[in-house]
Amino acid sequence: MAVVVPRLRRKSAVAPVAPVAPVAPVAVAGTPASAPRSLLRPLGVVGYDALEPALLAALATEEPLLLVSDHGAAKTLLLVRLANALGLALRHYNASILQFDDLIGFPIPDDAGAIRYAAPPGAIWDAEVAFFDEIGRCRPDVANKLFPLIHEKRIQGVAIERLRYRWAATNPPPDAQEHDDYGRYDGVEALDPALADRFAFIVSLPRFADLSDADRRLIIGGIGDAPTANAANTVRELVHATKALIPTVRAESGDALATYVDVLITKLGAAKITIGGRRAAMLLRNVVAVRAAHLALGLASDERACRATVLSSIPDVVRTRVSRAALLTAHEAAWRETRMSDDDPRRTLLSIRDPLRRALLAISLPGVASVIRGEALCTALADMPTAEATMFAWTVLPTLLSGELVPATTAETVASLVSSIAHGGAHVYGFGPHRDWAIDVRRRLSLTALPANDLEFMHGVIAKFCTPAQQLTGVALPDADNIILRLVQVRDDCMASLATHVSAA
Repeated sequence: MAVVVPRLRRKSAVAPVAPVAPVAPVAVAGTPASAPRSLLRPLGVVGYDALEPALLAALATEEPLLLVSDHGAAKTLLLVRLANALGLALRHYNASILQFDDLIGFPIPDDAGAIRYAAPPGAIWDAEVAFFDEIGRCRPDVANKLFPLIHEKRIQGVAIERLRYRWAATNPPPDAQEHDDYGRYDGVEALDPALADRFAFIVSLPRFADLSDADRRLIIGGIGDAPTANAANTVRELVHATKALIPTVRAESGDALATYVDVLITKLGAAKITIGGRRAAMLLRNVVAVRAAHLALGLASDERACRATVLSSIPDVVRTRVSRAALLTAHEAAWRETRMSDDDPRRTLLSIRDPLRRALLAISLPGVASVIRGEALCTALADMPTAEATMFAWTVLPTLLSGELVPATTAETVASLVSSIAHGGAHVYGFGPHRDWAIDVRRRLSLTALPANDLEFMHGVIAKFCTPAQQLTGVALPDADNIILRLVQVRDDCMASLATHVSAA
């Protein structure tokens, strides 16, 4: 059968996300808000209650969804039953053996110069749901052609008019596996970061052993053999309710949630998780949708919705091992900071992006409790380049040990940075240029006005943290003068801030 390719259409601009504050719980389809509903249990899928808000948000927004789990976690069953419940035409592709011709058919030029496609029955042109299973095993050339399909619902520049949902599933690649006892998925490749970033929701499913005893027994007993009679109505009602709630949540809580996302990105950066502009905008849309889903399901909103969003919106989980604890720590820190009153000194300290400036204020700002100073100082040192943080720690440590400026635990953290240099100094490894560079650094330091102890410590810092790793000769070494000037400036700024605190006290 020949199918004429639809003509290109200009894609309409996406309306800007409006601002956000708490909304009151609402009842859905006559159910009291105090009685939570379930999206998946009527479908015969149990054990994933904590993931339902993110999955429901993905259904309501029609944003791309990627499921990640070990084998046997019912990823395919879950997505196929959702499509069936919504009454949508599903195209299920095994990406590990997918050929691009399987998606669009074979191009056939006609006499008028137009291109028609001899489309097989499984072609994507009339699909409402496209599900790419085993996407982590997809050939790179085919995966590249999926970018516009997942992101824009286009293929070869042509819009797929009926396509609403783009779903995918994968096992974690070896470098992203949190557990090795199931064996390594050696055939699974880490997703290209650009492809992974096309998925708004990246939901990691728990393992069978981590489910509750009751849910494991339900699965063993065959709960997933068939959906309940009313499952389709339940899914459709929840999706409709979530769609209806999204504008309200966005209008009433947008500003507060945008602030939360902004702070969260900084906290994730401290955990080496980088968020770009597109993902930042996605995070805000996701948190709005997940809050709406919480309300539709009759669940508590606010903090739990934000936490659920963080756990289901980070594409790094399909490329490398991302600690769940690191994500939760970033969320909790961002939540605490954005819930503070405007006159809370922690808000002033923790909202400062420049870590050096934050550290300086932590030791100089008057009228701040020691525990607040300690928290701000530790987070700032963690965000600073290691050489700068170590020099800062050396300069401030005597003051911390002689008074009650910060808690003892903070002083211990600062002392641990100093001990890495103070106990035994540092050795320079590498070829001749490394040795000559270290000697030149020593000579240049001797020309400064630094006290002997500071000079000795700074040389150790530069030798340990600023000398490049072993390398072949002929590679340019860093500019010693710039490094020395920066570290001297850090020391001087620190001493000035300490003097300000002493005079204020």
